[in-house]
Amino acid sequence: MMTWPARPLILTFGALLALFDLVTLLPGNPDFTSAGWILISVVVQALIVWRLLHRSAIAWSLAVLGSLLYTASFVLFGGPYETAFMISCVLVLVQAGFLFTPPVLSYVFGNDDAVASH
Repeated sequence: MMTWPARPLILTFGALLALFDLVTLLPGNPDFTSAGWILISVVVQALIVWRLLHRSAIAWSLAVLGSLLYTASFVLFGGPYETAFMISCVLVLVQAGFLFTPPVLSYVFGNDDAVASH
Protein backbone atom coordinates (compact mmCIF):
# COMPACT_ATOMS: atom_id res chain seq x y z
CA MET A 1 0.00 0.00 0.00
CA MET A 2 2.97 2.35 0.43
CA THR A 3 3.65 2.29 -3.32
CA TRP A 4 0.60 4.38 -4.18
CA PRO A 5 1.64 7.86 -5.39
CA ALA A 6 -1.33 9.37 -3.54
CA ARG A 7 -0.01 8.56 -0.08
CA PRO A 8 2.67 11.31 -0.04
CA LEU A 9 0.06 13.76 -1.32
CA ILE A 10 -2.32 12.80 1.48
CA LEU A 11 0.46 13.15 4.05
CA THR A 12 1.31 16.57 2.60
CA PHE A 13 -2.37 17.46 2.93
CA GLY A 14 -2.11 16.47 6.60
CA ALA A 15 0.97 18.65 7.05
CA LEU A 16 -0.92 21.57 5.51
CA LEU A 17 -3.75 20.94 7.97
CA ALA A 18 -1.25 21.20 10.82
CA LEU A 19 0.13 24.41 9.33
CA PHE A 20 -3.44 25.73 9.08
CA ASP A 21 -3.85 25.11 12.82
CA LEU A 22 -0.66 27.03 13.50
CA VAL A 23 -1.91 29.97 11.45
CA THR A 24 -4.98 30.18 13.67
CA LEU A 25 -2.64 31.00 16.55
CA LEU A 26 -1.30 34.10 14.78
CA PRO A 27 -2.36 37.50 16.13
CA GLY A 28 -5.45 38.96 14.52
CA ASN A 29 -7.45 35.73 14.40
CA PRO A 30 -10.73 36.43 16.20
CA ASP A 31 -11.89 32.80 16.06
CA PHE A 32 -9.29 31.43 18.47
CA THR A 33 -10.81 31.50 21.94
CA SER A 34 -9.63 28.40 23.77
CA ALA A 35 -7.18 25.53 23.51
CA GLY A 36 -10.06 23.03 23.74
CA TRP A 37 -11.42 23.93 20.31
CA ILE A 38 -8.03 23.71 18.66
CA LEU A 39 -7.49 20.28 20.24
CA ILE A 40 -10.86 19.04 18.96
CA SER A 41 -10.00 20.41 15.52
CA VAL A 42 -6.64 18.62 15.49
CA VAL A 43 -8.25 15.31 16.49
CA VAL A 44 -10.91 15.58 13.75
CA GLN A 45 -8.31 16.53 11.16
CA ALA A 46 -6.09 13.60 12.19
CA LEU A 47 -9.06 11.25 11.80
CA ILE A 48 -9.76 12.64 8.33
CA VAL A 49 -6.14 12.13 7.23
CA TRP A 50 -6.08 8.65 8.74
CA ARG A 51 -9.25 7.66 6.87
CA LEU A 52 -7.95 9.22 3.65
CA LEU A 53 -4.94 6.94 3.93
CA HIS A 54 -7.43 4.06 4.09
CA ARG A 55 -9.29 5.24 0.96
CA SER A 56 -12.37 6.69 2.60
CA ALA A 57 -14.63 8.64 0.26
CA ILE A 58 -16.47 10.08 3.27
CA ALA A 59 -13.23 11.53 4.65
CA TRP A 60 -12.39 12.96 1.24
CA SER A 61 -15.85 14.54 1.05
CA LEU A 62 -15.51 16.04 4.55
CA ALA A 63 -12.11 17.49 3.70
CA VAL A 64 -13.41 19.04 0.48
CA LEU A 65 -16.53 20.34 2.24
CA GLY A 66 -14.38 21.98 4.91
CA SER A 67 -12.24 23.65 2.27
CA LEU A 68 -15.26 24.87 0.33
CA LEU A 69 -17.03 26.22 3.40
CA TYR A 70 -13.93 28.05 4.60
CA THR A 71 -13.40 29.56 1.15
CA ALA A 72 -17.06 30.61 0.96
CA SER A 73 -16.83 32.25 4.37
CA PHE A 74 -13.68 34.06 3.22
CA VAL A 75 -15.55 35.51 0.23
CA LEU A 76 -18.69 36.35 2.21
CA PHE A 77 -16.70 37.97 5.02
CA GLY A 78 -15.59 40.76 2.73
CA GLY A 79 -12.56 42.96 3.07
CA PRO A 80 -10.33 44.30 4.37
CA TYR A 81 -8.63 41.00 5.06
CA GLU A 82 -6.04 40.53 7.76
CA THR A 83 -2.81 38.70 6.98
CA ALA A 84 -3.60 35.59 9.04
CA PHE A 85 -6.97 35.27 7.33
CA MET A 86 -5.42 35.54 3.87
CA ILE A 87 -2.70 32.99 4.68
CA SER A 88 -5.29 30.55 6.04
CA CYS A 89 -7.42 30.90 2.90
CA VAL A 90 -4.43 30.22 0.65
CA LEU A 91 -3.61 27.13 2.76
CA VAL A 92 -7.18 25.86 2.43
CA LEU A 93 -7.11 26.29 -1.35
CA VAL A 94 -3.79 24.43 -1.59
CA GLN A 95 -5.26 21.64 0.57
CA ALA A 96 -8.21 21.35 -1.79
CA GLY A 97 -5.79 21.26 -4.71
CA PHE A 98 -4.04 18.24 -3.18
CA LEU A 99 -7.38 16.48 -2.77
CA PHE A 100 -8.27 16.97 -6.44
CA THR A 101 -5.02 15.62 -7.89
CA PRO A 102 -5.53 12.58 -10.13
CA PRO A 103 -3.50 10.19 -7.90
CA VAL A 104 -5.60 11.05 -4.84
CA LEU A 105 -8.86 10.80 -6.75
CA SER A 106 -7.95 7.41 -8.20
CA TYR A 107 -6.68 6.21 -4.82
CA VAL A 108 -9.82 7.18 -2.94
CA PHE A 109 -12.42 6.39 -5.58
CA GLY A 110 -10.60 3.55 -7.37
CA ASN A 111 -12.07 0.07 -7.69
CA ASP A 112 -8.99 -1.81 -6.44
CA ASP A 113 -10.63 -3.77 -3.61
CA ALA A 114 -7.42 -5.57 -2.71
CA VAL A 115 -6.04 -2.37 -1.23
CA ALA A 116 -9.22 -0.94 0.25
CA SER A 117 -9.72 -1.30 3.99
CA HIS A 118 -13.21 0.06 4.56
